[in-house]
Order: sequence, then structure tokens, then C-alpha cells
Amino acid sequence: MKCWERFAEAAAGMPEAVDLTVHFQGETEASHTIAPNVRYRLHAPVFSTGRLPFLSHIPDHTDLAPHHPRLAKALADYDVIHTTDAFFNFSRTAARVARRHDIPLVNSIHTDTPNYTRVFTARTIQRLVGSGWLGRLLVERLRLAERAGDDMLRKLDRHQRACAFALVSQDSEYQRARHVLPAERLGHLRRGIDRDAFTPAKRDRDALAHRLGIPADRVLLLFAGRVDRGKNVMTLALAVRRLLDEGLPVHLLCAGRGEDQATILGLLGEHATCPGAVPQPELQVLHANADLFAFPSEFETFGNVVAEALTSGAPVAVSDKIAISRIVSADVGVVVADSRNPGAWAAALAGLVADRARLAAMRVAARRKAQAEIPSWREVLEADLLPYWRAAAAREAVPCSAAASSS
Repeated sequence: MKCWERFAEAAAGMPEAVDLTVHFQGETEASHTIAPNVRYRLHAPVFSTGRLPFLSHIPDHTDLAPHHPRLAKALADYDVIHTTDAFFNFSRTAARVARRHDIPLVNSIHTDTPNYTRVFTARTIQRLVGSGWLGRLLVERLRLAERAGDDMLRKLDRHQRACAFALVSQDSEYQRARHVLPAERLGHLRRGIDRDAFTPAKRDRDALAHRLGIPADRVLLLFAGRVDRGKNVMTLALAVRRLLDEGLPVHLLCAGRGEDQATILGLLGEHATCPGAVPQPELQVLHANADLFAFPSEFETFGNVVAEALTSGAPVAVSDKIAISRIVSADVGVVVADSRNPGAWAAALAGLVADRARLAAMRVAARRKAQAEIPSWREVLEADLLPYWRAAAAREAVPCSAAASSS
């Protein structure tokens, strides 16, 4: 959602190029005008997973209904429909409208839904039947969680096959999409950054210490995202526990909501702070004040928060499973290969936590790398989205120059 809010803001400054309506799921039907050429439309779900008590633990809710009549009516007059998943109510409705009205589809995936499906299906089974013999039978022998994830991959294949273009963010997505689409119908979608919003200039550890009670002399590790097993955050918490046991002066700050908050606070005590979800302006301040941003998640199509950290001047520690890890060089952070092993994370972090001078140098390098290698949201909109939308609307192949600029 944050990604498309940023694209909408960029589009507002380009009225001659695009007229953009972004459809979100909301609690009620509503419209918000962002600019004369940009608006949000909110649609209440037909049948939300929030109505199912046994799914109360999942981090985000979606609409399980096969069709959304109000959304379908709203989509009928567009030149191009861009879907951001391939699995649930909105994308299924969009695909049906596109077929009925002969409207070209473009797709990009922003959440690794198949892998999250595996994680939370296993978690749901555990909650319902426990982790005893029945739970092991369902998860390990019958592989219900794996099968659920595989079903999501089949849905992705079907949806992308119906698209004029599919835009991917990492090599694994490209390789999979090549099974259903030729190379000329695939493009690369980067993520952008607002360099004025995310900046080292917002660093003030004394003010942060006063507001959150985090001692200014501690090495501050920041995590931002859902505080649950989907983001692998307990691996990080266990690694921090090891660092504390070694006598290293570290404090973990987890910005986000999730069912692992209480467990982290119980494990780390006064050495952890979990303020819950924070608004964007506050998150920008937290990024600027972090001595190190740690992101153990393995299931990310890109990793926007890592780009935000680098732009804020925070060195990073990331899993090698996420796309943005390819720009994390030794002068700005570390990449952890064994990313579900707390020991591997502790080893990767220990040398940085113990070397304040190195962290200070990495802060400067992180900002410099972000400025050089991470585009603005407008640059991404112009180079990675608009050429494909125009080509789809004109029923043409994307120009070679556009494909090259987004590779």
C-alpha cells in the first residue's frame, strides 16, 4: 500500500502523462482526491477473512469472495488495469472485467504471498490442533502448508498468463514468469525513495532517549515491519539476546505490530522497545536514529524498508533471500546467508556492534550508496511503469529503450 501511495504522489506531478485511480480495500466505500489526475477509491470487502475467528492471528486481512460487484463496476472504463496480486478478490475481479471489456492487464507482485501462505497455514494448523502428532501429520506428512503455497503459485501463473505485461522485482520472479510469458512481455519494477523524507538530518539520539527511554550510549538496532514469524523477527531477537549475553551494549527497537511483541519483550526485557505501529514521520526519525537496521525477513519481493534505512544513513543487515540484498556491499552492511539461524545473525552483528567507528563510516557510505543507486518514485514511475502502461493501452510491444532503462 505504501508503495502505491508513493506512486500516486509521483503521478500527481505528471498530469499530462497519466490519470491514475488506485483502488484499495477499506472498511467502507469512500473516495479521496489526491490531485485532479489522481484519486483513491476504497471498497469494503464482500467477505473479509477478519470475519473468521480462527484467522485472527494473520497480519493482514483480505477478501475471500470470488467477485466484487462494486469494484467491477468501477473498473469497466479504464484504458489499462494494473493488478498487484494474483490471488484474491480484487485481482480476480479485475481479470474478469478485463476479459469482459477487453481491457489490457499489467501485473506486479508486491508481497510474496505463496511463501506467506505456507508460513501462516502452518501457524493456523498449529493453533487449531496443536504441535502434537496431528499437527505434524498435517504439516510434515500431508504437507498441507506446502500445498497451499503451491496452489498460490498456480494462481499466479494463470493470472500472469492473462496479462499483457508482468513486472517483476527479482531474478526468481523473472525465472518463474518466463514459464508462462515470453521475455518481451516481462519488465523489471524497482522501488523508489523520498530522499527528503528519509535523511540523516533527522538524527537526534538525545531526543529519542527522552521520548522512548532508550539510552543514547546503546547501539540501537532497528527492525521495521510486522513483528511476527512471517518476518522472521524472533531469529533477530534471539541473536540480540546472544549479543547481550556477551556483554555488548545493544538495544532492539521493533517498529510494527505483531503477535511476537510480548515474546520479544519477555526475552530482552529493558533492552527492547516495541512501540507498535508508528506513523511515517515517526518511522523516518527512527531510521535516522538507528545505528544499524536489521531485517531478517526472507519473503520480500524487494524490501522497501531497507532502502529507507540506507537513505537515512543507517547501515543494514539483511537476509540474502530478498532482492535489495544485491546492493548491500561490505561498506554499508552485511548480508546473512543462514538467515534462520540466530547464531549466524549474532556473528554478523557482533563485529559491527563492537566497532562504533566502523558504524559511523558506514552511515556515510549508506547514504551515498542510496543516493547513487536507489531512484526516486517519479523516476520509477516514468521508467518502469508508464512505458508498459502505454504499450498495453496501444496493444504494442514495450519500446526497447524502456525495457533497457528498467533492467
